[in-house]
Amino acid sequence: MDTPCRIYPFLRAVRGNWRNAIFVRCGCDSCMDGRPSPCAGFLLAVDECGQIMLLPAETIHTLTGEEVEPSECSATLSRRAFDSAFSKYIEWHAPDPAACTLLQLCLQAECGRDS
Repeated sequence: MDTPCRIYPFLRAVRGNWRNAIFVRCGCDSCMDGRPSPCAGFLLAVDECGQIMLLPAETIHTLTGEEVEPSECSATLSRRAFDSAFSKYIEWHAPDPAACTLLQLCLQAECGRDS
């Protein structure tokens, strides 16, 4: 079964350049999801239907070799500002209030076939 590739809709929303996205800082000293180190942040874009798309900055680094520099993005939001601005969206789309909201809303960028 094919796994849908989610990187294309994200890149289409940012017109092919991750710098057109909004950088959302993780802001956690220790990962609530159990990661050994905090996230490098997330890139936020909104598609033509108003759907929020979050992509981990690590994904851009993995795919392109480029480090995402927050100051190069169109804007920067703290995690608190993101949570406040999108509180109703989070309420409906993040099923586990105890888990990391940003990771729950992240796009799965892996492309290819399921095993």
